[in-house]
Order: sequence, then structure tokens, then C-alpha cells
Amino acid sequence: MENSFSSTAPEGPFNQEKVFLDFVKRIGKQTDNRRAVHIHLSRLRPYHQREHHLRIAQNACEELIAKFQGTLFRLINNDIVLVTNGATITQIDETILRLRYLFSDDPMLAGDYDLEADQFCTWFDLTRQYAELIALAIQKNEELEALKLREKAEAIAAINGKPPELPTTPLAPSQLAAVAQAINQADLSSLLKRQAIFLVNEDRKPEPLFKELFFSIEQLQKTLLPTHNLLSNRWLFQDLTRYLDKRMLVILRQNDDSTLTRSYSLNLNVATALSNEFLKLDQTLGASVRKSIVIEFQLLDVFADVGSFTFARDFLKERGYKICLDGITHLSMPMIDRRKMGFDLVKLQWNQDLTKFLTTSRAEDIRATVQKIDPNRMILCHCGAVEAIKTAQDLGIKLMQGFYIDEYVRNYGRNQKEETRNLADAIGRHRAEADHS
Repeated sequence: MENSFSSTAPEGPFNQEKVFLDFVKRIGKQTDNRRAVHIHLSRLRPYHQREHHLRIAQNACEELIAKFQGTLFRLINNDIVLVTNGATITQIDETILRLRYLFSDDPMLAGDYDLEADQFCTWFDLTRQYAELIALAIQKNEELEALKLREKAEAIAAINGKPPELPTTPLAPSQLAAVAQAINQADLSSLLKRQAIFLVNEDRKPEPLFKELFFSIEQLQKTLLPTHNLLSNRWLFQDLTRYLDKRMLVILRQNDDSTLTRSYSLNLNVATALSNEFLKLDQTLGASVRKSIVIEFQLLDVFADVGSFTFARDFLKERGYKICLDGITHLSMPMIDRRKMGFDLVKLQWNQDLTKFLTTSRAEDIRATVQKIDPNRMILCHCGAVEAIKTAQDLGIKLMQGFYIDEYVRNYGRNQKEETRNLADAIGRHRAEADHS
């Protein structure tokens, strides 16, 4: 009887990815009457992934394991894979129903049980789906190996007192569906970030005009796939942004946060702006609110399907939204005709290269392009250093966004008080010197 139940592996008592892969390879010619089920305990809320919950979940499988030559693997992310020999779907489902009852108050398991669209389990009939199971085993083993490399790098870095240079595994096309499904199911509200766009005038405190809403990709990666780099493949990531767009729209439609009711911008795919999800949000917004919202489109997305963009642009402007072209650099800016393309705003990305470019013989070409677009309709974004403010002033741009601007605003009152104090001290010294003279 095959029975692998939480055997201790070098990686730890429950990290059985390698054992799982070896087992699946071994049964490659004996798949008749075998079924497997991948139980996604990692999708439960953290308070349902405590050790005693997981131990009870494993114990609930013991009867099935004993009766049908079952083999159970507990993976590092707390998922369970159960392989049986001769058990029917109904017989396996009796165990799954007990597990569902154990975690019945978890939000993921709310609603009616639909075996065909179940988020709790993925089923495999090995007579037809052996390739899918071995692909899962290979993926999980690769994730474990990448995690071990990362932990080793962190340990070495800790000894040397240096920040770790973490190895990153590129996101593979085969993983896209799993990551997209995780995005659809996860509660991403804690990953929602806001960054203001400020009107920056000389000698005046910057004034926030609206805030951009976005998900922290760094935190998203740590939450969903910590061993892989979601940004490694630009086109795969672009595909993932469609799912992030929809999650953002759901959060905005269901939110009870008064700070998210108006005066914000969303960076959306063109297809998302034409989707039912966006229409549902639009129907909840009044005319005055829509006028305070900016929809941002990426340059590449616009040029990928100009016809769809034109339709989306006309629809959004008719509804009262402002639209902004994002993803512009000083190299691509000369190609942009803001008025003809119908954009209200254009975002120009700041970096050190832009600042250096303005010291070359082609600086006047950039200034002329900015004037053609209209500096009052431009936002200098990604402002990460004081040089960004100087560059904006050089180009006549007064709308700015970036971490340096955020920090500058936070310290503005403190700096003003310090300047006032220094001025008072100088005046006092001047008077004292006058009295002595």
C-alpha cells in the first residue's frame, strides 16, 4: 500500500514537493483508476491556516487514504495533494465535503457548492489528465527550489550585513492562469495604494489635485508568488493587469471609504474601459463625480488597437471623464499629438536621463515639444529626486507626482518653520549688532 503522509523531507516536515514529483513520475505507467485532487488550503484566510487546522484537514483524509491506497502530500504553501487508486469522484467528495464543512465560515467557501467551478479543489482524472498533474508537480518543485535559493541568499546577506541579492524566477506562461485565478479570488484591498498628483508653484505649498489608485506590485508578488518575478515578462504582466483592473473596479464599486468617492485616477487597459465591470461602476457615479475622475491609458495599449481606443475615448469623454496618456518618455514624446489624440492630460516620466538631455544641444527640441503638448496639461511623474522639480520648472510643468514630491509635502510645514526660525535668528543678530555699534 502506498501511503505518504507528512514524511519528513530535508526541506522540513511538510515540504514534500520533491517527494510529490518523484511519486508522480513513478506512477506514469499506472494511471488507470487513479484520481488526484489538489486542495487549495492556501486560498483560505490566514486564520484558517493555523497548524491545528491543517493537521485536522490531513486527519480528515486518513480514511480515504487507508481504503484506496491513498497518498497525501502537504506542500510548503499549506496546500494538500491527495492521490487515490480506485476511488470514485463521489467517494473522494465525501472527504472534501468534510473539509468544506471544517472551513465553512471562510469567505472563499461562501455560496453554493459547484463541483465544476470549485475554487477549493482542482480535480485530476489521471487516465486523461496525467500531464496536468505532472506539470503541477514540476511547478511546485521549482517554486520550492527558488524559495530555498532565496532563503540561502538572505542568510548569507545577514551574515555579511548586506541587503540580499534575491534570485528571481521569471513568470512562465503556464503559470499565468493560476496567478490570474489567485488575483480574482484574493482580497486585494490591503494592497491598494494612493499617490497624489500635486500642483507645484514656487514659494507655495504643493496643492493635491487628485490621487492615482493602484495596487502595490511588490506586495502583490510577495503575497501571490513570492518566488517569481511578475514583471520579468512585459507581455505576461500586461495580461495580468486586466485582472487587476477588474479587482480595482470591484473595490471601488463596493467600497465604503469616503476618500475613494471622487477626485482619483485609474490606470486601465482600453479593453477594461469597455467592459461590463466598468459599466457597473459608471452606473454608480453621478455626473459631477465622473468629471473629477481621470482614466489613464498606456501608450503601448493605445497603439495596439487604435480603433478600440478611439471608441473608448469617445465613450469616456461623453460620460464626463478626463483621459490621460501614460507611459511617455522624452524619447517618445515627439510622436505625441495630444489634441489630435484627444487626451486631456499627458504623463511624462522623469529620470536622470531627461535631466541630462536638457543640457544637450537638443534641449530646445524637447522644450518646443512640451509647448506643443501644453505644459499646463502635462504631469511629470516618477519624480524621485530634487532634480525632478528643477526639470519640471525648466519645462514649465507644474503638475508633479512621485515619492520625492510626497516627502517634500510631508516636510513642507517643518521646513517652513525652520526657515522662519532662521530668519528670526538672523534679524535678532542684526539688531544686536546694530545696538552694539
